[in-house]
Amino acid sequence: MGIKATKAKYPFRFIELLIRRGDMDIKTVRVHTCNQRSEGYIEKKCRCRKFVTHEVAAELMDDGYAKNIITLRKWIEIRIACPMCSGQEQFKRSCGMCGKTGVALVPKLYEEYGEDIYMRPFLKTPRTATVEEEHVEYAYVKGDKDAIKRIELYNELTLESLAGLGAAIIRKTRTGKVLETVLKGRPEPEDDPKKGQGRTYDYGRSI
Repeated sequence: MGIKATKAKYPFRFIELLIRRGDMDIKTVRVHTCNQRSEGYIEKKCRCRKFVTHEVAAELMDDGYAKNIITLRKWIEIRIACPMCSGQEQFKRSCGMCGKTGVALVPKLYEEYGEDIYMRPFLKTPRTATVEEEHVEYAYVKGDKDAIKRIELYNELTLESLAGLGAAIIRKTRTGKVLETVLKGRPEPEDDPKKGQGRTYDYGRSI
């Protein structure tokens, strides 16, 4: 029975078979996110159950997010030209490193790769102490003392950093009234058009 006849006699069954055949043809790759002692080396069976298509796996590897897993890793010895005599006849006769053979055995790490991929650990930028939304909420909504102390300490560090750049440290009230000049700092020069100084006139001059 031909394809047309089969399709005519079993229309729904024929479509179902095509769908199943299509699913079987779509090959998938297992994605490992398990923690191994050595990056990428899968020494034993894991419980990773995520699968992606070959196209997605290739895209992840091209972007640097994934690599093929290492299924075998061992040290082997390879033969290279002696680093002392370079295998040259006139020198290897008296070479003690290679035993007059002109060849040296050096260890090399041998690895075999599988079809599965593993997600590479991301390079994380170091986090610095700062004040975030949660700290403000804990401090002034929930009244957390540690959060309040964190904000006050961060404010002091900010003032200290600005003072190092020449800023003046002045304590004011909420209405703007000056209470105390803690540090005079190095104030910017007053406007002077003749000297070309000040915020208005010091626009930068070519050397």
